Amino acid sequence: MAVSRQWKIRLFLLIFLLTAAAAGGIFWYVSYYTKTPDYAIQMIQASLEKHDREKFQKYVDLDTLLDGSADALMQGLIDTDRPMPEEARAAVSGFTKMFKAPLVTSFKGLINQYVSTGQWGSDESKAVDQGIPIDSDLVLEKSGLKEMSYRKIDYVAVDKEAGTAVAGVRVYQQEAADEFVLEIKFVQAANGVWRASEIVNFHDFIVFVMQARREHIQKYLDDTVPLKARHDKAVQAIEQRITDTLAGGTLGSQDTRSALKKIMQEEMVPEWTQYKNELSTVEVSDAAQTLQRLRLRICDLRIAYAEGYAAWMDDKKATTIREADKSLKQAKTLEQEAGVLAAQMKGNAAALPERDTSTP
Repeated sequence: MAVSRQWKIRLFLLIFLLTAAAAGGIFWYVSYYTKTPDYAIQMIQASLEKHDREKFQKYVDLDTLLDGSADALMQGLIDTDRPMPEEARAAVSGFTKMFKAPLVTSFKGLINQYVSTGQWGSDESKAVDQGIPIDSDLVLEKSGLKEMSYRKIDYVAVDKEAGTAVAGVRVYQQEAADEFVLEIKFVQAANGVWRASEIVNFHDFIVFVMQARREHIQKYLDDTVPLKARHDKAVQAIEQRITDTLAGGTLGSQDTRSALKKIMQEEMVPEWTQYKNELSTVEVSDAAQTLQRLRLRICDLRIAYAEGYAAWMDDKKATTIREADKSLKQAKTLEQEAGVLAAQMKGNAAALPERDTSTP
């Protein structure tokens, strides 16, 4: 009986100690751990995984965070633009402030949609504030967020006296093909909850993305320089033969028309087709896609012009040459646009057309 009683006492003490430990653990979890930056980070991650906007908003002070992020985005774009005098930079910076409110609105809509669905906004989403529309897709493109994926938490540094903490969040940016550590600042609220309130180095992230884009653009330009040089030389030679043919005859002569038709069909069309095929083999980053599409469209229009001109040599119809001239006019317009865009991409102030448009 004495032994049995001792075992009961020991069992009671064991249960008491386990209960006390469990209670202490629960108390520690509720009173301490739930009021740490680490816990806030876990809750933010959980809210994104479960698409819980209410939980996300509890641990992210979105308005404060976006207020600073909008400034960082605009300043980062200005700082990575082509060189300009300080006076001009200050003027541009002041001008862009009028876009801050709609930019914040757009960012907020994008992030809320991402939290709720796990998907970034569609190209139909626009924010309008003070009569200024902001294209959400453009915001995503410029910010580099759409091509960003989470890697891990590198560190969490807490400043107890200030009631702040900074978490190093490692992400991978696809355009840059590299990792970047975002520094997320957390502030402890009066109720003890830590909330993300600022991306401390978002400006640096924008510069990081823009520099990567500039490098990709430069690679595209470098890769296409020899293609364009060969093509321009070939086209100039063909155009010289057209000029010589016209100088040695008249459009009223069937021999002249036959010669021009042959040049267009057997030289001009194949040359522009070859150039288009060469461009199509070049690796093109997202940042260079606009220029690439312009160049390919120019090829199509130049081919259409040459084919139409050749057809006119036979049928002599006004509608045929009118359609051909329409294609030529469009091609020259796009060549001007491509020249301006290429100059901007190079960071040059002067813009020249893609080719000399003084001749057909």
